[in-house]
Parts: sequence; structure tokens; C-alpha cells
Amino acid sequence: MKRLSKYLIVFVVVLLTIPSESSAQGKIEISPFGGYMFGGRIRFYEGELRISDNGNYGVAISKEIRPDVHLEFSWSQMQSDASFRPNYGYEDFARTFDVNVNYFQLGGIWEMDLKKIKPYGLFSMGATWFDAKPNDIDDAVRFSIALGGGAKIWISDIIGIRLQGRFLMPMYFNGVGVFCGIGTGGSGCSAGVGTSSTILEGDLTAGLIFRFGK
Repeated sequence: MKRLSKYLIVFVVVLLTIPSESSAQGKIEISPFGGYMFGGRIRFYEGELRISDNGNYGVAISKEIRPDVHLEFSWSQMQSDASFRPNYGYEDFARTFDVNVNYFQLGGIWEMDLKKIKPYGLFSMGATWFDAKPNDIDDAVRFSIALGGGAKIWISDIIGIRLQGRFLMPMYFNGVGVFCGIGTGGSGCSAGVGTSSTILEGDLTAGLIFRFGK
């Protein structure tokens, strides 16, 4: 994860230094948020991995690069649990464990200017880090994309409310090797046929917006 952390720092630095067409400095928005995330499930030949729904929280940092278009970096986390329900022949791999699901995304926001209320659409891509808590289960990091939308409701020139919904899709999981060590007797990475799959997740969030710049 050290390499991923370096990439995230670079993303934020690039975001804050990109020139803006709307002003010399550009408008910067910081949006802490919280809400509810749908964990989703993945079906394999070997069985099914289900991540429980739970509350999530995070922060988004965006910069206006031209009128009503923003470049945004966001991070969100859900603390949850995952359970693997095996099919016949893979019973030894049944397991439930705690996992934190982290999304790191970089993308664009396109707004519709209705004065105090600004509906918007978003598209982003980045990485999803499935941080497994047991020591005998390895973490998983996957490329992911997000598609969604929402609305910004401005209370004043510098403070607003942000409502948002997203579809979240980490790409490519491979059999019971999603988390190495999922077996009860040690590493399970070599077990099973290893069919490929994706998981569809989503979240609904609300938060504040703090806007800086002219």
C-alpha cells in the first residue's frame, strides 16, 4: 500500500495545481460526507463471497477547471464483514471475517447551473482496497470505476450541502483467491477453478461543502 499512497499524494497535488479557466486561482471545494454503502456479492464456481452493507464516510476534494466542470479526488471507507459461502466440494473454505472497503477515485464532475441548486453527474476511476483484518488473509487491491450523480445545494457562497449516489465497480476477482488464505487451514490461493467475476457496489451519501477561491 505504500506505492498506492504515493500515487494518491501525486493525484491531490496535480488536482490543486491544475490551472482554471474560471479564475486565476480556481475554486476548490472540500466535501466531508457520510452515508450508507451496499457491499455487494460475487458468485464464483466455488461459491459466493458476500460483503455486508454498512455505513460509510469519506472526503472529496475538487477543483473547477472550467465553468461547471470539476476535477475531483475522493476517498471513502466502509467498515464491514465478508463471508464466503462455498458450494459443494469447497466446504473447508467457509469463512467470515472483518474487512474495510476503501475507494480512492479520481474523475470529473459536470454540473447543471440552476443558481442555488446544481444537479451533477460524475465519472471516476481509481483503486479499491479491500483491507482484510485477520492476519492470515491477504488484502486485495483492484482497479475500479464509479458512475453516479447528485446535487449541490448552496446555502451561501462558501457553504453548501451535497447529496450523492454512486454505482461502484471493482474489476476482476478470481475464485477463492480473492483473498489469499480464505481457507481454514492456511492459504487457499491454489484451490478451486478460479472463474473471473466483478462485484457491483454502491453508496448514498450526504455531506457539507466548503468552497475556497474566487
